[in-house]
Amino acid sequence: MSLSIKVEHQSSSVIFSFSGKINTQDETVEVLHTLDEELAKQQKSFLYDVSKLEYITSSGLNFFIRSLTRIRNVGGDIILCGVQGNVEKLLKISKLNEIFTICPTIQEGLVKVQTS
Repeated sequence: MSLSIKVEHQSSSVIFSFSGKINTQDETVEVLHTLDEELAKQQKSFLYDVSKLEYITSSGLNFFIRSLTRIRNVGGDIILCGVQGNVEKLLKISKLNEIFTICPTIQEGLVKVQTS
């Protein structure tokens, strides 16, 4: 299964829901373009639902870092939600779990955004 992304707006946040696999950087080009469009609309709060993301490579980690950099450069933040399996393992190995805000669910991520 290749990468599939769904984008929705909830409260003042943009939610990107990922499913499938991130094997190469080419798979994330469109997502970064969509992210840039949302940033241009002055959006600053992003949640990435990765609960259905089955697998990522270092290209996936690179994508998360690039997203984080773009969002924080405009004073925004990103929360990773539903981190598990291969994604959780790679985030821990790379110590990126210490850089990203991580919540178990989208609902908890939305609450965190509202209380921040």
